[in-house]
Amino acid sequence: MVSLNKVLIAGRLTRKPELRKTPNGMSVTDLLIALNREFMNQSGDRQQEVCFVDVVVWGKQAENCVQILECSSAVMVEGRLQLDVWHAKDGDKRCKLRIAAERVQFLDKKCAPEKILDEECAIS
Repeated sequence: MVSLNKVLIAGRLTRKPELRKTPNGMSVTDLLIALNREFMNQSGDRQQEVCFVDVVVWGKQAENCVQILECSSAVMVEGRLQLDVWHAKDGDKRCKLRIAAERVQFLDKKCAPEKILDEECAIS
């Protein structure tokens, strides 16, 4: 059976990432990325729609995201789709489809990867 699970998106963060640690000490953060789409409707009017995508980032990459990214930072994410399933307090089964990031690229010029150590991009 042939299978491919690869996602590539580029957009802007809707909030500043926050670092969390798992019980075993692994760093993790969640990104919420807005993807804007502009199109013409049937009557020829220009329309816009926004799709919000949840992304989970792990390890050193999560730490870098928290240190450097701000609300509205432009990013490109390469990863895979992941379905999280859990039971809510009321016993109902819940699920959420999100992207598990394999690579996060910072697209804003002031915080490009080569400038990560610059004072301008450092967060105190």
